Amino acid sequence: MIRAITFDFWNTLYKGPADRRAFEKRMNAVTELLQQAGYDQGLEGVAAAFKAAWQKADCMQREHGCDPSPRGQIDFALQDMQLEVDEYLKERLYQVVTSTLLEIPPDMNDEVAETLPILAEKYRLAVICNTGVTSGVILRQLMRKDKIFDYFQFMVFSDEVSWAKPNPAIFKYTLDNLQVDSKQAAHIGDDETFDVAGAKAAGMTAIWLAPDKIVRVPEADYHFKSVKELLNILD
Repeated sequence: MIRAITFDFWNTLYKGPADRRAFEKRMNAVTELLQQAGYDQGLEGVAAAFKAAWQKADCMQREHGCDPSPRGQIDFALQDMQLEVDEYLKERLYQVVTSTLLEIPPDMNDEVAETLPILAEKYRLAVICNTGVTSGVILRQLMRKDKIFDYFQFMVFSDEVSWAKPNPAIFKYTLDNLQVDSKQAAHIGDDETFDVAGAKAAGMTAIWLAPDKIVRVPEADYHFKSVKELLNILD
């Protein structure tokens, strides 16, 4: 019997950060800060370095189950640009990189707002998120603003614990805090490695959320087109 449901954040609770305005705003702010400090890397150079940093972080998550955090990604980008900056500038870079989504927030995924309150009446809910360049602190603020924060009993963001999906440790940590056995828990997310393989390795029911895919991932217990389908299959 399922007693708890854990949710991926990006492309599950919220639509992925595909809005180029957020990326462009972030890169313009970083370029300006570096120029003010005497480092003229150019917008294209800055953008390329941060894209490479994100790819390195994604690889670390997928292959090693660990998260370098947004600060680590900034360090990767600075290394790529061969820049050594003081801690004050690093902190200013961190603030502009992580706070951009508060100014250009993502949309909640379809049917999330109407589904969560129904699920919360019956199940313990949690979030398991690989954070990328936006910290858990900021993502919590988004959830509070959108009035979905209180439906969750627990949240874990990879930048705060160093583990990242698909590492079973981040799933176990969440379930321990929910006080639920893995056989009594389901995880829903869009990524075949992070969410499906990660949940199965942790002994959980794995639900693949893939609205645009026809072929089902063999490892997934269920393939959902919408978060709202949780209301049907888990009853």
